Amino acid sequence: KKPEQFCHGQFPIYLSEGQGSLVRDIDGNAYIDYICGLGANSLGHNHPALLEAFNQHLPEGLLHSLPTPLEVEATETLLSIVPNANMARFFKTGADANSAAVRLARYITKKDKIFTVGYNGWHDQYMYDTPGVPEALSEYSERLPLFTPDNEQLVLNKIDSDADKTAAIILSVPYNRELTKGFFSELRKLCDQKQVLLILDEVVTGFRLAKGGAQEYFDVRADLVTYSKSLAAGMPLSAVAGDKSLLSRIDDLQVSTTFGGERLSLAAAITALNTFKNTNVIAQQNALGAKLKQGINEIAESVGSPLRIRGYDAIPMFNFAPTPEQHIPLAKPFVGEMAKRGVLLRRD
Repeated sequence: KKPEQFCHGQFPIYLSEGQGSLVRDIDGNAYIDYICGLGANSLGHNHPALLEAFNQHLPEGLLHSLPTPLEVEATETLLSIVPNANMARFFKTGADANSAAVRLARYITKKDKIFTVGYNGWHDQYMYDTPGVPEALSEYSERLPLFTPDNEQLVLNKIDSDADKTAAIILSVPYNRELTKGFFSELRKLCDQKQVLLILDEVVTGFRLAKGGAQEYFDVRADLVTYSKSLAAGMPLSAVAGDKSLLSRIDDLQVSTTFGGERLSLAAAITALNTFKNTNVIAQQNALGAKLKQGINEIAESVGSPLRIRGYDAIPMFNFAPTPEQHIPLAKPFVGEMAKRGVLLRRD
């Protein structure tokens, strides 16, 4: 969220408040917020139903020493939407949930290596080639690209060749292009054949691509699926969901979090999930994204700009060039000029 990630000098540094799709900086300037708390504010700022839930449950306390009925209700509500799952466990961040799922996969399969696709969090096993992480961890994790159609066969080949030591592939879909149901069908079949668990990282795609997330959108069954961001519409909460035959074995592990049962986040999740389930908000967001994509692409082409919006309607990706090195120098001044005009965008 630091300003350097946007356009320092032409971008607000601090925001003070938000309402619906609008935010204000500390100088009182209003902006349309397309960043949405990095995708977490899926119902906008200060949604009335969330405020009602907070007011109802805050007097009863934030964090109790034993489970509360809210945790059961939040679990049941989550499982009423998530395909192929009959058990869930709550955490606080997407990285928490992903790391719990990976540890469980290693325990179940008795294998150590994982393939990581996309951004799965900042923990050591995903950032094994960055400063501060022991080099030895690179033996147990390998990052695979999925940015072009050619990468799909690479992913399948890697799983096939390393299956004897691979516990899981944890996959967050790329946003620069749309994957196909055919790819996921092949991936599912291969994972079954090779006893490799398929973990879908739906921290971003959950309750956004479709009510049932990427599993529903691509018609694929994940062994384990992780959620955060939209899950509690801006409150800190994440979850791992899956079949009880797998997820129940997490009880054998040292996986815990003090704040997983924090009540306001659970109340927010119940409210958000029921909104996704019982209204057309997801379809509306997809329709707005499609309109945005079509309109901007037509204008950009007409004026000779390289800008294109690519990827999924619900997660539009602004793209000026094929590689980040080419894209960022063009995107940076663009988002600065948009901020001057009252619109906040990320560089991607």
